[in-house]
Amino acid sequence: MKSACIAWNIENNSSFEKNIKSIIEVFRLGGYLFDEMRFLSKADEKKLIASLDNLQLTYDNVVVVTDAQYLLYVKNALSSVLGEENFHGTVNGAGIFTQKEKSVLLLCANDSDVGIGYVKSTCLPYLERKYGAKLDRTVIRAVGANEQHVKNLLLKAKSIDGGNMRYYYTRSYDEDVIEILYDENVSKRVADDVLRIFAEGLDDSVYALDGTTLAEQLVQLLKLRMRKVSVAESFTGGGIAKKIVSVPGASEVYFEGLNTYNELSKIKRLGVNEYTLQTFGAVSDQTAYEMAAGLIATGNCDISIATTGLAGPTSDRTMLPVGLCYVAIGTKEKVYVYRYKFDGTRDEITEKAINYALFLAYKQLKNI
Repeated sequence: MKSACIAWNIENNSSFEKNIKSIIEVFRLGGYLFDEMRFLSKADEKKLIASLDNLQLTYDNVVVVTDAQYLLYVKNALSSVLGEENFHGTVNGAGIFTQKEKSVLLLCANDSDVGIGYVKSTCLPYLERKYGAKLDRTVIRAVGANEQHVKNLLLKAKSIDGGNMRYYYTRSYDEDVIEILYDENVSKRVADDVLRIFAEGLDDSVYALDGTTLAEQLVQLLKLRMRKVSVAESFTGGGIAKKIVSVPGASEVYFEGLNTYNELSKIKRLGVNEYTLQTFGAVSDQTAYEMAAGLIATGNCDISIATTGLAGPTSDRTMLPVGLCYVAIGTKEKVYVYRYKFDGTRDEITEKAINYALFLAYKQLKNI
């Protein structure tokens, strides 16, 4: 079972791209992921048909998504090659073309009965009937694992699954997400053995065995422990705070976030010693320590997160290497400081530091 998606958008607007991501997410949560995505931005019927013909040679299912106002137009274009008699759908144009083992699912990219609602009510049930089984989906999320090590674990898992499980592996800013799809024909023993390979192989790098994001996992644990967190950021520029407050209900556990970019701000807002800054510099384990300790000293939080570093693209007067950063996690008992040297662009370095900061806070909170 392999699937592809064609996104056909005449106007090429940002809202369409956002809606496409929502459509993909609904399919993904239902256990169906796309092996290939194609984006067509011009009103050229020939390109649409050519892409469809090409994809049908490789894929069992092709999902075609377009704007609501062009749905009927695209349906008629597809009918000319797939056959009107093979179409089963709505008067608006959303529907499914079936030809033996091949299927083409047509819908629009919006939250309606011919868009996201159609995926839930019609497309996913159709795929379940087609394959005679509902797919199970397991997600493993980890931060800080060696990329080659993860790939070796994937090879090990494939060697024992009998070819009956599918894996989708993505790595973004040192965060690994491994999605495993399998149906009811896979024995529980095999599924458990595969999961154990990743759980044991990744060990302390794992933070979730479901679709929960880093920020969601941290907020959930803060609620469970009935703790509050505060954040002091320098080079991450408020990115950690943004991730936390994006989680619904974060107000219950998030006290404050300070973007102490300037050295004077670190002194005034966090109580960082001027001697520390002059002697060791703003980018140092000593400064990170005092930033986190300063938040804890206010008495308003139970755990604190602090970051300081150099995201580049060039170094400053200190001549420290670009990518050097310190992440400090403070509790009422102790402050832990971690040193990293990240590679990549300015944005990549910043995003990696944000992921590690959230992950380290989560790990430390588990021990409280």
